[in-house]
Amino acid sequence: MKFIILDTETTGVDAEDRIIQLSYLVTDVEGNILEVHDQFCSAPVPIKFDSMAIHHITPEMLEGKPACVDTEAFRRLNELNTPENVLIIQNAEFDEAMLQKEGFTSQMKLIDTYRILRKLYPLETPHGLQHKRYELGLYKKEQALIDELGVAVRAHDALGDVIVLKLFLDHLLQEQELHEMVELCSAPIMLDIMTFGKHKGKTFEEIALSDRNSLQYMIDTFDLDTDLRHTMETIMQETKSQIKVTIPFAKYRGQTPEEVAQIDPGFLVWIRDKADRISPDLKEAVIKALADVGR
Repeated sequence: MKFIILDTETTGVDAEDRIIQLSYLVTDVEGNILEVHDQFCSAPVPIKFDSMAIHHITPEMLEGKPACVDTEAFRRLNELNTPENVLIIQNAEFDEAMLQKEGFTSQMKLIDTYRILRKLYPLETPHGLQHKRYELGLYKKEQALIDELGVAVRAHDALGDVIVLKLFLDHLLQEQELHEMVELCSAPIMLDIMTFGKHKGKTFEEIALSDRNSLQYMIDTFDLDTDLRHTMETIMQETKSQIKVTIPFAKYRGQTPEEVAQIDPGFLVWIRDKADRISPDLKEAVIKALADVGR
């Protein structure tokens, strides 16, 4: 088993954007570094200025560089892409999506350190790698590792982040079992606590029971990652039987669809067929109430 501790830099964060730096360390299970890979690569789209301001990679630095798929780093990554190895990424959803644009689909086990942090240490926010770098004092160990590897590292580039991620993984492995982290990241994670916004610190169950519309709004309008969407949709379904669905507007505001069905089923027909932006809970309750009265 080998660990592949990986990061990329890209032209941007949108659907058309591509990789311009691919960096990773290969270690054994004891953490000994076996290989270092760090290459710039050309991309079929220009670097966006917002991204350039973060990683400081300019078009001139990519002149004459091969495409990502033609780099030695990418070739070796494909060789390492076997089920016994473990891919370690901070926020893997992004980097894996970028690698897939190059034709790479991971067959490795996965540890996404961002997902691990959010599940196991939800209140220790923020969960960004750079925050943990300072919070845990990892920056004090970086130079010794850089000197050991004999590499040059620029602030905020992919190799610099890989070095921080290596030190962070060492820290996590002192507290968590490897197989438990792999298992946790093998499927959508059910989160417990909201870590942002007005409900930060509350459980998702509390929010689903007290401010259901907020969760539904996020499900409908936010670009949620896999774990957040899974958690919100699951908790909304699981708490349905615990809530009282009422009509939030017009003349029957505050009454249940079952109550209105007995006196004005036509109003429910209008909600079912014409009303816009009603919650799935209300829509389901209206349909059931109409069915109960034969409409």
